[in-house]
This record gives sequence, C-alpha cells and structure tokens, in this order.
Amino acid sequence: MAFKIRSAGILKELDRQDEVKRLSQQRMDEREKLYMSLAAKYGPGTLAQQASGKGGATDSLAITIQALQDPKGFNLSDDLLAPVIASGDALGARKLLETLNGAKSKFEKDNRAFPESVVEEIVAGIITRQPTTKPLDMDKITKLIGREIDEIYLPFLQTMSTTPGEVYVPEYAYAEPVDINEIPKVMATAAKSQAALAQSEISILNKRLKVLQDIENRTDTQQNEFSLISERLGAVQSAVKNLEENPAEIINLYGNSYLTKLFASPGGEKYKTVPLPPLLTNAANQYPLVASEQIGKDLVSAGVLTEGTIVRLPTGELIELVRPQ
Repeated sequence: MAFKIRSAGILKELDRQDEVKRLSQQRMDEREKLYMSLAAKYGPGTLAQQASGKGGATDSLAITIQALQDPKGFNLSDDLLAPVIASGDALGARKLLETLNGAKSKFEKDNRAFPESVVEEIVAGIITRQPTTKPLDMDKITKLIGREIDEIYLPFLQTMSTTPGEVYVPEYAYAEPVDINEIPKVMATAAKSQAALAQSEISILNKRLKVLQDIENRTDTQQNEFSLISERLGAVQSAVKNLEENPAEIINLYGNSYLTKLFASPGGEKYKTVPLPPLLTNAANQYPLVASEQIGKDLVSAGVLTEGTIVRLPTGELIELVRPQ
C-alpha cells in the first residue's frame, strides 16, 4: 500500500514539473510574441508594414516595372532598374516612371518625338541611397525572452532592422522648341528694354561729369576719368538715338549684360540651347567700359547692368559687379 502511495506521489511530482515547464514555456512564448509585437510596432521597416504590403504593393511594383521595361515605351533593362529596386524605396520605381511620363508628355504636347537620349539623361541623373542594416544583438534578445528566439522569426527581425534606402529622380528640364526666325524679334525687344535703361546711365554719367567739371585743377586720374565718361556718354547717347536703324550699337555697348537680360526676358531662356547669331555670341565677350568700379556699382543698383556683369576698368582689369549690400 505504501508503495502505491509513493508511486502516486512520484507521478504527481512529475506532473507538477511538467506543468511548471509548460507554464515556463508558455511565458517565454508570450514574451517572444510580445517582443515581436513591439519590434514590429517601433522598429524601422516594421513587421506590420512588411506583412500587410498595404494591400497590393507587390502587384503595383510589378506593373510599374513592366511599364518601365516595355519595349515600345522606355525599354529600361534589368541592370538599369536594379539599383532603384535594391534601394528598398517602395516608391522609387514609381518616381522614375512619373518623371519619364512627365517629360514625354511635354514632347508630345509640342508634337515632338520623345528621344532615347532624354531617357538616358534622366536615368543617369538618378541618385540612390541603398538600405542599411543594423546587426541583431542576439544576446539581448535571448535575455529578454528567456531562451533563444525561434529561428522562424529571424528573417523578419533582420528585415525590421533594415532602414530602407531612397531614390531621388531629378526633374527633367524641358527646353521648348525654338523658332530661329523669332531670334531677331527677341533681340530687338531686349535692345529696346536696354535702351530705356540706358537713360538711367546717361543720368548717372552726367551727374558724375558735373562733379568733375566743377573741379578747377583736376589730377591726371580725374582728367582721365572725365575723358572716359565723356566718351562713354557720347556712345550711349548715339546707341539710343540709332536704336531702330542699328540695334547692334546698344548690344555691343552693354555686351554680356545685354545677353544676360536677353536670356532672362520672357521666352529668352530657350535661346541658351541654340546656335546664336555672331552678334550675340560676340556680345558674351564684350565687357562694358566703366570709368570706375563705383560707377559700375551705381549702374547695377539702377538696373542698367545686371548683377554679375563683367566690366572693364580703365586699367584693363576685368571685374564682376555685385549689387551693393
């Protein structure tokens, strides 16, 4: 009888130990689930996002890639798309497709064929930042749970410790088609605008000339300035007077400043990309002569010369003018 009691006690003890192990395993399993839940909620590239895929991200990516690789469309190879896809930027391929479609629509709007060179230019301008992965601290994870984590979770943890990269696709700078016949009209318009501003220079030069005239015994430097201003004043007045007959006068007189104003005028930007008449190409290397740096700055302040204009001083030195602070 005593033997049966002892046997029953041993069995009961074994059951108790099994229950303890079961409860201990259950607690560790629960801690493991809690860890995975917290990691998914707060870790980079969360498990919840990876698992949900936001309802069809994979399908959307596949459609985007198919559009990018369409032989009748942009015909991009796997090698060209590989860095974009490998970046981990979920919107990377879509950004590229939207930029290409945007550029293509601008060409089509002007009834122009979409050149392959534009596709190559856009793809070449892509900047990708590849994903970074932090190593998992398995010791801390084991200590937190109470045992080693189930291997089935390791790929998910590795994904969650990876910060996705990013894809930057620059906007394509579309140049509108240029009608060469329009250039003379644009030149004339810019010349008229410059002629109107020339009146301000005439006023500035006359004011300085008056100061020098009032000096009875001018130094050699002052006399040289007086001569230069008188010469410049006569040239400006002649250019304004002969504007209709010979706009080249005022174009040469203001040189690189005139060209800057031309490009900044409405519709002028597109002329940067086409061959220009010799008169304009020469103007880029024409540097207005100013009697002093101060007069040059006064002309910039008055809007007669554009900021950044390169002018020539009486010494022959070339300087770039900036607007006074």
